[in-house]
Amino acid sequence: MKPDILERLLMDRALGSLNPDAEVLLTDYLANDLAAAMQARELQETVQLATEVMRNPAPAIETPTQIHQLVWRHRTERVLALAASFVIGVGLTALLIHANPHQENVALVNPPPPTIAKIQPALVKNKIESLPFWSNQRIYLLASAAANSKENVQ
Repeated sequence: MKPDILERLLMDRALGSLNPDAEVLLTDYLANDLAAAMQARELQETVQLATEVMRNPAPAIETPTQIHQLVWRHRTERVLALAASFVIGVGLTALLIHANPHQENVALVNPPPPTIAKIQPALVKNKIESLPFWSNQRIYLLASAAANSKENVQ
């Protein structure tokens, strides 16, 4: 008998789905072949153990919920990341201020007035009126005109 056919017959016999005629023939064959009889006995024991385990499953082990800890860990990581970015931002700002404090402060407080205001006041007035109200150019031209008028008064 071929080994693959013998194995399928032994499996069917162990599971109890072999028809009676084939079981009689298989029993006669196993009586003459000791190696096949050993294989049949091992397979029968394996099927019985698997059946017992499936009928009596192991009790389910409840795992502790760690979701609460994960939520707090996630929140803590977010807060620490935000704090670290704040500290880095403050540090970089301090470095930039200390690197060149006088020149940047002067440039921010007193922007250089355009030279147009000194040359032709009438053209400047027309230009100021044509610019949008909140534009940077208008602000610079107004500042230049104001500085120019102060110089003329003194």
